[in-house]
Amino acid sequence: MKKPSFHRQFKNKIVILQTKYEVMLKQVVVDKVMARQLWKLGFREPTLSHYDFDGKLQTADGEELILKDYNAPKETRGRGARCYSAPTLSAVQDWLRRKKHLELLICRDTFFSNTGDYYCRLIRLSDGLSRDTQPRKSYDQALMDGIKQALTILS
Repeated sequence: MKKPSFHRQFKNKIVILQTKYEVMLKQVVVDKVMARQLWKLGFREPTLSHYDFDGKLQTADGEELILKDYNAPKETRGRGARCYSAPTLSAVQDWLRRKKHLELLICRDTFFSNTGDYYCRLIRLSDGLSRDTQPRKSYDQALMDGIKQALTILS
């Protein structure tokens, strides 16, 4: 049996890395309304995707996997239409913890060996106030509900 060459092995590793980046880009991002609320609360983090002037989601394509701050491009300053960063849910969760001192914990109901639905526990770190969301079938839905509640509290 013939051994694969080094080039072929190296080429396969590149394909594996590309698929990891493609999976990374398929993470759930916030919608435009939530992106605008985050901008009003001071979210100025670089992201891989953004909402353009028409409200369409634009993502980094191909080899341009560069984090950019889409919140204040020069061509939109002083106009009604603007671009907004479209962060992933996990990026918003991290930002809420670091900047707004709100912890979002995703929990799953368990009863003996039976696992149930996901819910988000919102904890304000300054005073320990805790609030739970409604149970959801998926992790992403529970995190989205928790982020919506956090934005309601902060607004």
